[in-house]
Amino acid sequence: MRILCSISGIEFSVDHFPGEFFSREVYHPVFHLPQKRLLSYTHKWASGELTRTDSYLLFLALLNSSDQLEFRVPVFRNELTDALIANNMEYLVRTVIKLNSVLNPAVTFPRFAVTIDTRYLTNVYHWIDAWDEAYKEFQSGYKSAHESAKLINREAALSRMIKNPHRATSDYAGPLAEWAVVAGQFPEFLMSPVASSPPIRLCDYWKAIIQKCARDESLYTVREADLAELIEHCEDKIPVGSIFSHALFKLLRHAEEKHKNFLGFSDRDLVSNYSILSESSDVESANLKALIDSAPLEQPRREQYASQFQFIRAKLRWDMARKAGER
Repeated sequence: MRILCSISGIEFSVDHFPGEFFSREVYHPVFHLPQKRLLSYTHKWASGELTRTDSYLLFLALLNSSDQLEFRVPVFRNELTDALIANNMEYLVRTVIKLNSVLNPAVTFPRFAVTIDTRYLTNVYHWIDAWDEAYKEFQSGYKSAHESAKLINREAALSRMIKNPHRATSDYAGPLAEWAVVAGQFPEFLMSPVASSPPIRLCDYWKAIIQKCARDESLYTVREADLAELIEHCEDKIPVGSIFSHALFKLLRHAEEKHKNFLGFSDRDLVSNYSILSESSDVESANLKALIDSAPLEQPRREQYASQFQFIRAKLRWDMARKAGER
């Protein structure tokens, strides 16, 4: 018995039952397949193994699997239909997978209908595009809510640590950096801090800078230009006024100041080591001479200094003096 599919308009055969018991509500069996089974045939379509009719049925079945399309009349297949399928099959596959990954019943997507006016499928690209845009908006809203929840949890833990007078800044620099990544919307693109270094996400690089700023021993490894760029971004993206932004900007600004005085231009030993300079000498020359004059007389050893930072600074002064022929 020949039956007319009420979705595709294709006739197909049904045996072993009288035809008068069938109505126009009968679908081709392909429309009863689960979406997962339908998707398993897409590789055959991509490799050209399906006939045009098979591709037509697969396309309509995937549309139907979205649960966002109502077939009030059968689709009318004409000379343009095969081209529409070829141009939109991949987009449709990617989109229906996204739609059916959303299990929250409160989330709705645009619904469309195949009617007398739309049965040629000339609007099918716009239907798929509307679903895709709605899914992106859902993802954006979900991510925003998820990030906000994470931010609230981090702020609660950070607040306890910052307010504790017995906690050093280095103790909460890690959580503070994690908070800054979210609050400051740090970019996630890959970059290489140094030409020979492997790529790293910018957000991870900036997070590491914040943590290094809390320790004198690691501060010297931060490039001044990178620190300035991080501060500029934070000032642009993070509102001031909260205990967390205050702690972050205090840490970064203090680190910036210490970075500028890394060689110790503000040290008392530099102030005490002065000499008369000629009128033509500039500030840079004066600072350089003061550094050389304050350098150790012998090559520094780590055990002579209380911290790694003090040792490195002394060694840099000694190296400068040696290059200048003063040691």
